[in-house]
Amino acid sequence: MRKFIINETEKERILNLHQTAIKKQNITETLEAVVSSMSDPELQKYNKAIQCFLNKKGITDDDGDKLVIDGLIGDLEEESKSAQAIARYQGMINAYPVDGVWGQITMSKMTPGDKEKYKECLSQYEDIIDKIINFFR
Repeated sequence: MRKFIINETEKERILNLHQTAIKKQNITETLEAVVSSMSDPELQKYNKAIQCFLNKKGITDDDGDKLVIDGLIGDLEEESKSAQAIARYQGMINAYPVDGVWGQITMSKMTPGDKEKYKECLSQYEDIIDKIINFFR
């Protein structure tokens, strides 16, 4: 058995890393549950709105390219262009963890103006039934 001597700062850093990992796992599991309950057309509509919003904001992928609005997001491990742009946006608005996953934390950190731009994009990709429902809200 080996003993390690660490100072208080290092101890805090290690604990914070652990807590961040636990939170990220919980967030990812929650998001996966929500996403798996969505049908493919619903998910694609949602993803297209995210891609549209990021393009309107001028947020690009790691190569500096605009996003293709195809409704496919992917993740950072797969080097998804959309996930890269989401992570860049998360960093800009201080939404942590910066993981390339669009969820409640990202949405809660958005400015009112950004939320309005996102809603515009969402309405652009709604089908006729969604538009009728939203008209009466």
